[in-house]
Amino acid sequence: MLSAFVSHGSPTILVEDIPWKGMMRDLGQRIMKEWRPESVVVISPHFISWSGTHLVEIQEKLECIQDYYGFPDELYKFCYSAKNDTELAMNIIRVGKEMGLDVEADQSWGLDHGAWIPLSFMFPGIRTVTVSITDQGPDVHFKLGQAIAKASRGKRVVLLGTGSPTHRLEGMYLKLKPRQSAFDRLLISLIEECKVREIMELPKRKEWIEAQPEGLLNPLYVALGFSSPKTCSVLGYDIPWGGVSMLAALFQGDQGNE
Repeated sequence: MLSAFVSHGSPTILVEDIPWKGMMRDLGQRIMKEWRPESVVVISPHFISWSGTHLVEIQEKLECIQDYYGFPDELYKFCYSAKNDTELAMNIIRVGKEMGLDVEADQSWGLDHGAWIPLSFMFPGIRTVTVSITDQGPDVHFKLGQAIAKASRGKRVVLLGTGSPTHRLEGMYLKLKPRQSAFDRLLISLIEECKVREIMELPKRKEWIEAQPEGLLNPLYVALGFSSPKTCSVLGYDIPWGGVSMLAALFQGDQGNE
């Protein structure tokens, strides 16, 4: 199984000239060439269910949601929608329930900017499934990743989690000088050493509070559960704006989807 965690950044990435866009394209092309995925499951920090129930979208088409406000008009010219892999979506619901997870079908969401921005660069035209995170902890989301992996058996599926490790938006608004947080240094080190259990325990660390990770890093925990990685690699890191960091990592297990 293969999963990736790729930060989507600010919506302004759509019009800014930063290397991260090229990194996303290159990584997507690499995955498409080496893994030939039929479908991608995307986990965005902006698709949150506060009820504790993981929602799986089952409509035929996942429409683009421009869930950002007060930005320049040119940003609202961009949008990306995708066909849903409804068979896989229903399998995820079935397997999730069998594994004791609170999972339900939904048709009220689509692809928010945390999903469609990286998808448009990495996996354009690929069938997509989106599943919500909740405010529950790492273990629940790791188990969700395991359920998605089990539901994906027999298909070529990759999972993409998104979000920023350090997400202090006040630093961006105040135009503070970009600097690497202690949390980012710790996270990168743990990923490079593939210390999954230590990554799962990061919410207990004091560095976590300072960084305020986007979506509680739950998309990353789903990605780890999906791949149960034997190899982990950091492919990119950047701090384009003060208070917001960008990370790209790849996780590979020793079992394929087929």
